[in-house]
Amino acid sequence: MLGKLIDELTTKGIVKKKWTKKSVLKVFSSMELELVAQGVPPAIVDRLKESVSRKLDGIETKGNPKEIVRRAIRRAILEALPPKTSLDKIRPSELPYKVIFFGFNGVGKSLSIVKMARHLQKKGYRVLVVSADTYRAAAGDQLEGYCRSANVPMFKGPRGADPAAVAYDGVSMASSRGYEFVLIDTAGRNYLNRNLSEELRKIVRVIKPDLKVLVLDGLAGNDVLNQCDSFNDAVGIDALIITKVDGSGLSTPLISALYSGKPILFLGTGQGFDDISIFDPERAIDYILQ
Repeated sequence: MLGKLIDELTTKGIVKKKWTKKSVLKVFSSMELELVAQGVPPAIVDRLKESVSRKLDGIETKGNPKEIVRRAIRRAILEALPPKTSLDKIRPSELPYKVIFFGFNGVGKSLSIVKMARHLQKKGYRVLVVSADTYRAAAGDQLEGYCRSANVPMFKGPRGADPAAVAYDGVSMASSRGYEFVLIDTAGRNYLNRNLSEELRKIVRVIKPDLKVLVLDGLAGNDVLNQCDSFNDAVGIDALIITKVDGSGLSTPLISALYSGKPILFLGTGQGFDDISIFDPERAIDYILQ
Protein backbone atom coordinates (compact mmCIF):
# COMPACT_ATOMS: atom_id res chain seq x y z
CA MET A 1 0.00 0.00 0.00
CA LEU A 2 2.81 2.39 0.95
CA GLY A 3 4.73 1.47 -2.22
CA LYS A 4 1.70 2.28 -4.35
CA LEU A 5 1.30 5.65 -2.64
CA ILE A 6 4.99 6.49 -3.23
CA ASP A 7 4.64 5.53 -6.88
CA GLU A 8 1.64 7.85 -7.23
CA LEU A 9 3.43 10.73 -5.53
CA THR A 10 6.51 10.16 -7.70
CA THR A 11 4.44 10.10 -10.88
CA LYS A 12 2.82 13.39 -9.92
CA GLY A 13 6.22 14.96 -9.26
CA ILE A 14 5.57 15.47 -5.54
CA VAL A 15 8.53 13.38 -4.38
CA LYS A 16 11.90 12.67 -5.99
CA LYS A 17 12.82 9.33 -7.50
CA LYS A 18 16.35 7.97 -7.37
CA TRP A 19 16.94 5.83 -10.44
CA THR A 20 18.69 2.49 -10.53
CA LYS A 21 19.40 0.45 -13.63
CA LYS A 22 16.67 -1.94 -12.54
CA SER A 23 14.06 0.82 -12.19
CA VAL A 24 15.05 2.32 -15.57
CA LEU A 25 14.69 -1.03 -17.30
CA LYS A 26 11.28 -1.55 -15.67
CA VAL A 27 9.96 1.71 -17.12
CA PHE A 28 11.77 1.23 -20.44
CA SER A 29 10.25 -2.23 -20.92
CA SER A 30 6.77 -0.67 -20.94
CA MET A 31 7.86 1.52 -23.88
CA GLU A 32 9.64 -1.07 -26.04
CA LEU A 33 6.57 -2.09 -28.03
CA GLU A 34 5.85 1.58 -28.82
CA LEU A 35 9.35 2.02 -30.25
CA VAL A 36 9.20 -1.17 -32.32
CA ALA A 37 5.74 -0.19 -33.60
CA GLN A 38 7.22 3.08 -34.87
CA GLY A 39 9.83 1.19 -36.90
CA VAL A 40 12.79 1.19 -34.52
CA PRO A 41 14.60 -2.17 -34.93
CA PRO A 42 15.21 -4.31 -31.81
CA ALA A 43 18.97 -3.77 -32.15
CA ILE A 44 18.53 -0.01 -31.75
CA VAL A 45 16.03 -0.52 -28.93
CA ASP A 46 18.65 -2.57 -27.07
CA ARG A 47 21.26 0.10 -27.66
CA LEU A 48 18.93 2.81 -26.36
CA LYS A 49 18.03 0.71 -23.35
CA GLU A 50 21.69 0.33 -22.39
CA SER A 51 22.43 4.02 -22.96
CA VAL A 52 19.42 5.31 -21.00
CA SER A 53 19.92 2.94 -18.05
CA ARG A 54 23.56 4.00 -17.83
CA LYS A 55 22.75 7.74 -17.97
CA LEU A 56 19.92 7.66 -15.41
CA ASP A 57 21.52 5.24 -12.93
CA GLY A 58 21.97 7.04 -9.59
CA ILE A 59 20.19 10.24 -10.74
CA GLU A 60 17.35 11.79 -8.70
CA THR A 61 14.45 13.28 -10.67
CA LYS A 62 10.97 14.65 -10.09
CA GLY A 63 8.07 13.98 -12.41
CA ASN A 64 6.43 11.21 -14.39
CA PRO A 65 9.00 8.35 -14.62
CA LYS A 66 7.86 7.40 -18.12
CA GLU A 67 8.29 10.98 -19.30
CA ILE A 68 11.76 11.13 -17.71
CA VAL A 69 12.79 7.99 -19.60
CA ARG A 70 11.22 9.32 -22.80
CA ARG A 71 13.36 12.48 -22.57
CA ALA A 72 16.45 10.37 -21.88
CA ILE A 73 15.71 8.28 -24.98
CA ARG A 74 15.37 11.48 -27.02
CA ARG A 75 18.77 12.72 -25.82
CA ALA A 76 20.37 9.34 -26.53
CA ILE A 77 19.06 9.31 -30.12
CA LEU A 78 20.22 12.88 -30.77
CA GLU A 79 23.69 12.02 -29.49
CA ALA A 80 23.87 9.01 -31.82
CA LEU A 81 22.95 10.95 -34.97
CA PRO A 82 25.70 12.08 -37.37
CA PRO A 83 26.25 15.83 -37.80
CA LYS A 84 23.40 17.63 -39.51
CA THR A 85 24.13 18.69 -43.07
CA SER A 86 22.35 20.18 -46.06
CA LEU A 87 22.85 20.96 -49.72
CA ASP A 88 23.42 24.58 -48.77
CA LYS A 89 26.66 23.61 -47.01
CA ILE A 90 28.24 22.27 -50.21
CA ARG A 91 31.02 24.65 -51.23
CA PRO A 92 32.98 23.40 -54.26
CA SER A 93 36.68 24.18 -54.06
CA GLU A 94 37.49 22.73 -57.50
CA LEU A 95 35.16 22.79 -60.48
CA PRO A 96 33.23 20.95 -61.52
CA TYR A 97 32.09 19.53 -58.17
CA LYS A 98 31.30 15.87 -58.89
CA VAL A 99 28.39 14.12 -57.15
CA ILE A 100 27.68 10.47 -57.92
CA PHE A 101 24.43 8.74 -57.01
CA PHE A 102 23.80 5.09 -56.10
CA GLY A 103 20.66 3.13 -55.26
CA PHE A 104 18.45 0.23 -56.22
CA ASN A 105 16.08 0.46 -59.18
CA GLY A 106 12.78 2.01 -58.18
CA VAL A 107 13.94 4.02 -55.16
CA GLY A 108 13.47 7.37 -56.91
CA LYS A 109 17.11 8.01 -57.78
CA SER A 110 16.51 9.75 -61.14
CA LEU A 111 13.92 12.11 -59.68
CA SER A 112 16.17 12.86 -56.70
CA ILE A 113 19.04 13.81 -59.02
CA VAL A 114 16.85 16.28 -60.88
CA LYS A 115 15.51 17.68 -57.60
CA MET A 116 19.06 18.30 -56.43
CA ALA A 117 19.94 19.86 -59.79
CA ARG A 118 16.98 22.23 -59.51
CA HIS A 119 17.95 23.18 -55.96
CA LEU A 120 21.48 24.03 -57.07
CA GLN A 121 20.22 25.94 -60.10
CA LYS A 122 18.10 28.12 -57.82
CA LYS A 123 21.25 28.97 -55.90
CA GLY A 124 22.77 30.24 -59.14
CA TYR A 125 24.96 27.27 -60.08
CA ARG A 126 25.31 25.77 -63.56
CA VAL A 127 24.50 22.05 -63.28
CA LEU A 128 24.97 19.16 -65.72
CA VAL A 129 23.35 15.74 -65.18
CA VAL A 130 25.18 12.71 -66.59
CA SER A 131 23.40 9.42 -67.30
CA ALA A 132 26.00 6.70 -66.72
CA ASP A 133 23.38 3.96 -66.44
CA THR A 134 23.91 2.37 -69.84
CA TYR A 135 22.64 -0.97 -68.52
CA ARG A 136 18.91 -0.20 -68.90
CA ALA A 137 17.63 1.99 -71.72
CA ALA A 138 14.53 2.84 -69.69
CA ALA A 139 16.64 4.36 -66.93
CA GLY A 140 18.36 6.79 -69.29
CA ASP A 141 15.08 7.65 -70.98
CA GLN A 142 13.40 8.37 -67.65
CA LEU A 143 16.22 10.63 -66.48
CA GLU A 144 16.25 12.39 -69.84
CA GLY A 145 12.51 13.02 -69.58
CA TYR A 146 12.87 14.47 -66.09
CA CYS A 147 15.74 16.72 -67.17
CA ARG A 148 13.81 17.98 -70.19
CA SER A 149 10.74 18.78 -68.07
CA ALA A 150 12.83 20.51 -65.38
CA ASN A 151 15.02 22.36 -67.90
CA VAL A 152 18.20 20.73 -66.62
CA PRO A 153 21.07 20.06 -69.11
CA MET A 154 21.98 16.40 -69.52
CA PHE A 155 24.77 14.31 -71.05
CA LYS A 156 23.92 10.77 -72.14
CA GLY A 157 26.09 8.03 -73.61
CA PRO A 158 24.98 5.30 -76.03
CA ARG A 159 23.36 2.16 -74.68
CA GLY A 160 25.91 -0.51 -73.81
CA ALA A 161 28.80 1.96 -73.56
CA ASP A 162 31.29 1.68 -70.73
CA PRO A 163 29.60 3.59 -67.84
CA ALA A 164 32.95 4.84 -66.49
CA ALA A 165 33.85 6.23 -69.95
CA VAL A 166 30.44 7.94 -70.23
CA ALA A 167 30.88 9.48 -66.77
CA TYR A 168 34.39 10.65 -67.67
CA ASP A 169 33.19 12.23 -70.93
CA GLY A 170 30.36 13.94 -69.05
CA VAL A 171 32.75 15.42 -66.49
CA SER A 172 35.07 16.56 -69.30
CA MET A 173 32.17 18.28 -71.03
CA ALA A 174 31.13 19.95 -67.76
CA SER A 175 34.67 21.19 -67.23
CA SER A 176 35.08 22.57 -70.75
CA ARG A 177 31.72 24.36 -70.73
CA GLY A 178 31.97 25.93 -67.29
CA TYR A 179 29.49 23.84 -65.34
CA GLU A 180 30.01 24.09 -61.59
CA PHE A 181 28.26 20.85 -60.61
CA VAL A 182 28.00 17.53 -62.40
CA LEU A 183 25.51 14.98 -61.04
CA ILE A 184 26.16 11.41 -62.20
CA ASP A 185 23.54 8.67 -62.28
CA THR A 186 24.59 5.01 -62.04
CA ALA A 187 22.92 1.66 -62.61
CA GLY A 188 20.78 0.19 -59.84
CA ARG A 189 22.01 -3.05 -58.38
CA ASN A 190 21.20 -5.77 -55.87
CA TYR A 191 23.34 -7.29 -53.14
CA LEU A 192 24.46 -10.26 -55.20
CA ASN A 193 25.29 -8.62 -58.52
CA ARG A 194 29.07 -8.55 -58.45
CA ASN A 195 29.40 -7.25 -62.01
CA LEU A 196 27.39 -4.14 -61.23
CA SER A 197 29.28 -3.66 -57.97
CA GLU A 198 32.58 -3.72 -59.84
CA GLU A 199 31.13 -1.33 -62.43
CA LEU A 200 30.32 1.17 -59.66
CA ARG A 201 33.81 0.82 -58.18
CA LYS A 202 35.33 1.49 -61.60
CA ILE A 203 33.29 4.67 -62.06
CA VAL A 204 34.42 5.88 -58.63
CA ARG A 205 38.07 5.14 -59.47
CA VAL A 206 37.85 6.98 -62.79
CA ILE A 207 35.77 9.97 -61.69
CA LYS A 208 37.06 10.46 -58.12
CA PRO A 209 33.80 12.05 -57.01
CA ASP A 210 33.65 14.79 -54.38
CA LEU A 211 30.45 13.36 -52.91
CA LYS A 212 28.95 9.84 -53.03
CA VAL A 213 25.23 9.79 -52.31
CA LEU A 214 23.03 6.75 -51.63
CA VAL A 215 19.33 7.16 -52.44
CA LEU A 216 17.04 5.09 -50.21
CA ASP A 217 13.33 4.33 -50.44
CA GLY A 218 11.65 5.68 -47.29
CA LEU A 219 9.01 2.93 -47.58
CA ALA A 220 11.50 0.08 -47.66
CA GLY A 221 11.42 -0.51 -43.90
CA ASN A 222 14.38 -2.07 -42.16
CA ASP A 223 15.89 -3.25 -45.46
CA VAL A 224 17.40 0.21 -45.85
CA LEU A 225 19.93 -0.81 -43.20
CA ASN A 226 21.15 -3.66 -45.41
CA GLN A 227 21.30 -1.32 -48.38
CA CYS A 228 23.43 1.18 -46.46
CA ASP A 229 25.88 -1.55 -45.47
CA SER A 230 25.93 -3.08 -48.98
CA PHE A 231 26.68 0.14 -50.85
CA ASN A 232 29.07 1.41 -48.20
CA ASP A 233 31.08 -1.80 -48.47
CA ALA A 234 31.08 -1.60 -52.27
CA VAL A 235 31.93 2.06 -52.93
CA GLY A 236 31.85 4.01 -49.66
CA ILE A 237 28.99 6.43 -49.03
CA ASP A 238 29.22 10.07 -47.88
CA ALA A 239 25.55 11.03 -47.53
CA LEU A 240 21.97 9.81 -47.92
CA ILE A 241 18.80 10.95 -49.65
CA ILE A 242 15.52 9.44 -48.43
CA THR A 243 12.62 9.38 -50.91
CA LYS A 244 8.86 8.91 -50.57
CA VAL A 245 8.59 10.62 -47.20
CA ASP A 246 5.21 12.25 -46.66
CA GLY A 247 5.77 13.99 -43.33
CA SER A 248 4.58 11.13 -41.14
CA GLY A 249 7.00 8.42 -42.25
CA LEU A 250 10.06 9.89 -40.59
CA SER A 251 11.29 6.90 -38.60
CA THR A 252 13.04 5.16 -41.49
CA PRO A 253 15.32 8.14 -42.28
CA LEU A 254 16.24 8.36 -38.63
CA ILE A 255 16.99 4.63 -38.45
CA SER A 256 19.14 4.89 -41.56
CA ALA A 257 21.15 7.73 -40.06
CA LEU A 258 21.58 5.93 -36.76
CA TYR A 259 22.90 2.77 -38.35
CA SER A 260 24.94 4.21 -41.20
CA GLY A 261 26.45 7.19 -39.45
CA LYS A 262 25.94 9.12 -42.70
CA PRO A 263 24.30 12.58 -42.88
CA ILE A 264 21.04 13.00 -44.77
CA LEU A 265 21.12 15.63 -47.54
CA PHE A 266 17.38 15.88 -48.01
CA LEU A 267 14.05 14.06 -48.01
CA GLY A 268 11.95 13.56 -51.13
CA THR A 269 8.41 14.56 -50.15
CA GLY A 270 6.52 14.29 -53.46
CA GLN A 271 6.68 13.86 -57.22
CA GLY A 272 7.32 17.51 -58.05
CA PHE A 273 10.83 18.67 -58.90
CA ASP A 274 10.76 21.08 -55.97
CA ASP A 275 9.36 18.59 -53.46
CA ILE A 276 12.40 18.28 -51.21
CA SER A 277 12.94 19.22 -47.58
CA ILE A 278 15.87 19.29 -45.21
CA PHE A 279 15.87 16.42 -42.73
CA ASP A 280 14.93 17.59 -39.21
CA PRO A 281 16.17 14.97 -36.70
CA GLU A 282 14.36 16.50 -33.73
CA ARG A 283 11.03 16.37 -35.57
CA ALA A 284 11.68 12.73 -36.48
CA ILE A 285 12.47 11.83 -32.87
CA ASP A 286 9.35 13.59 -31.61
CA TYR A 287 7.30 11.58 -34.12
CA ILE A 288 8.76 8.29 -32.93
CA LEU A 289 8.30 9.14 -29.24
CA GLN A 290 4.84 10.71 -29.52
